[in-house]
Amino acid sequence: MIDLRKRFGGFCLGLLANGAWAFTLAAATSNSPAAEPGPSSGLASLYPGDEGIERDERVLFVDDFETGTIAEIGDRWGNVVKKENMELVADGHAATPGVRSLRIRENGHLFTHTKGVDTMFARFYVKFHEKTGYIHHFVHLVADRTPMPWPKGGAGETPPGDAKFSTGIEPSGRWGKYPPPGIWNFYTYWHEMKTTWGSVYEGKAEPIEPGRWYCVEAMLQANSSPEKADGVQAFWVDGEPYGYFDGFRWRTTDKLKINSFWLLYYNTDQPARHNRDPDPDSRVMEVWFDDVVVATEYIGPVSGRPPGGTKKAEPSQSALATPGLLLPPLGAVAFSHDFERGPGNFEGGEVTAAGADGSKAYALPSAGASIWHAFSLPVKESTTVRFRLKPLGEVRSAGVLIWSKKHGDNCRWRIGGLKAGEWTEVEFRGIEARVGWDMRGASLEDDVLDNFKIVFEGGADDRLLLDDFEIRH
Repeated sequence: MIDLRKRFGGFCLGLLANGAWAFTLAAATSNSPAAEPGPSSGLASLYPGDEGIERDERVLFVDDFETGTIAEIGDRWGNVVKKENMELVADGHAATPGVRSLRIRENGHLFTHTKGVDTMFARFYVKFHEKTGYIHHFVHLVADRTPMPWPKGGAGETPPGDAKFSTGIEPSGRWGKYPPPGIWNFYTYWHEMKTTWGSVYEGKAEPIEPGRWYCVEAMLQANSSPEKADGVQAFWVDGEPYGYFDGFRWRTTDKLKINSFWLLYYNTDQPARHNRDPDPDSRVMEVWFDDVVVATEYIGPVSGRPPGGTKKAEPSQSALATPGLLLPPLGAVAFSHDFERGPGNFEGGEVTAAGADGSKAYALPSAGASIWHAFSLPVKESTTVRFRLKPLGEVRSAGVLIWSKKHGDNCRWRIGGLKAGEWTEVEFRGIEARVGWDMRGASLEDDVLDNFKIVFEGGADDRLLLDDFEIRH
């Protein structure tokens, strides 16, 4: 593990008595020479003007927004929302080696994945509009056992310790105590958090100045083993330590890695109300981002100038674009059934000729259909269930139930977004099926997959077509 205490001197952790908004921060000791890491102490110091930093083996992801259109940038990140609110503009911080930055109005995000790591640092430059208001949510670092191309929800839900944890470096007005956008703090979700709405960790009480560029760097470090509470999160502003918090048991399995970076700008009217903004209609919600670097070691601010005066980084791509880099590759087909020769071992429905392109499918009522003991597979990382569904009637969602002998209960998987008369491709990993209606219980991992049942809520005449059922292992 990386020892960050030497970078922070006397920062320490304090819990509020009520536990509601969780944590405060003591000031760093001023006599600690390591408490103020400057540009010479990070990866950026090795690459004047950041030129070539993307080729360092410790660097996971880079984008300086000097290359490509908004659409092309979104493609290489993997997920972009509200492209119409984004623009590449000729604006930058004093140390920038480039000529463009990314401006986002109102709402929008870029979301990407890196290979899974135990420690992630993310550095970015940011500027808020001179008339900015209070912001709802901002930039996040995420550990997700079963990552998707897009960010998952989870507000108000405590994530299982073997599935997910995250922290957001965010400006906060702290209920109107500070002018917009506020001060920097962490907004954190993990399985041992004290409230269902996350925990807030306040950094140095230095109000953010609208209209000024800042270099912000956040770090998230997993606990070294499942039983230890030695995880850490920390952040720096312009190379100065602003927040250090330790003692976290982020995860209950070493298989859960930090692997996602979310450049988020999310606004609603809620922060203005919570902070009692006297004139919310006068606010201009715009933000600028530049010179993003994600790495496994401290990066630090841009240092020096590139030899040519300006540079363009070779931008990174989402780790999901490289098979096997983030997720285990799909194994061979262990079981499949397409209903062309009858129902096979499936029970509860009936074969119909209403499959795609004149093929056959399996029509099931709301009570569901199931299959037992046609396969028996130990659930591992790569175990994946795939099939297609087509609602006949007003069926908006369905649910999978897999009986677990290990837990003596059903493990469940929910399927939403179904559209009447349209086929939907469904795929989930066995480790995603969990005990409980809320799917917050134990996982099917290390159990045996030997059954499958699918049900839905609907009327007596509604049917759900199932086709091309497959298990890869």
